[in-house]
Amino acid sequence: MKLTLNSVGETALITLYAKAMDYKSKNSVLKDQISWELYCKIDYDFSKLKNKWLSYYGILGRAKTFDQEIRKFIEASPNCIIVSLGAGLDTEFYRVDNGQIDWYNIDFPETIIARESLFDKHPRVHNISKSILDPSWVNDIKTEGRNVLFISEGVLMYLTEQEVKFLLTTLTDSFDYFTAYFDLLYKGMVKKGKHHDVVKKMNVDFLWGSTDGSEVVKLNPKIKQIGFINFTHNMMSLVSGWKKLFYPFIYIFNNRMGLYEYKNSSK
Repeated sequence: MKLTLNSVGETALITLYAKAMDYKSKNSVLKDQISWELYCKIDYDFSKLKNKWLSYYGILGRAKTFDQEIRKFIEASPNCIIVSLGAGLDTEFYRVDNGQIDWYNIDFPETIIARESLFDKHPRVHNISKSILDPSWVNDIKTEGRNVLFISEGVLMYLTEQEVKFLLTTLTDSFDYFTAYFDLLYKGMVKKGKHHDVVKKMNVDFLWGSTDGSEVVKLNPKIKQIGFINFTHNMMSLVSGWKKLFYPFIYIFNNRMGLYEYKNSSK
């Protein structure tokens, strides 16, 4: 199947490829069979993504961290709503589903077309065919008093600072309370996409980043930061031999997760 994706949408194939290759490895981390099945359906030149160990283990470490934190949230709120901002072709719902949650995927129309062509329909998975910068998508989320978790992986780094601020404002203007887990690029990598092992092969660049997650709060002081996790520990726990020597360097430049909460004090 040939997909029609824009330049940012194409980056979803990087993460899909890593998860598919992980599934076929002897010591699979995610055991993500669906990613493998999608990979087998897609007509794309994945050869340019081969043998890029930094991205491969980086994606797995990030996914492992997100899975762990999302499972904790679901354990505390079993009937929660999870909204994936810029979902791409992610399969996280199928890895963390407890049989009760509702999951919303928001992405560009062409990406949602690809999702609906590749994935079987599921009664608790809802696709919203809009840019995350189109504020009308909030009208498609039915919270009904349930706890809401927003997640974003591999997305915010492709937005400008003003676009990130606009997105955060959309969230706090539209929801009375929520939790958010954001994948954050290290600030020193902004405008350095040409040095990234796989992003350099695509027509995109990194536009916004963070040092310790506090930048999100600076852009919207209504939001409270409740945690910060560097993905390097989970990433480097998967490698062996000489690669482990890169831990201190990777820790500095690696992506990190910012954890946030918002509660409308006037409610």
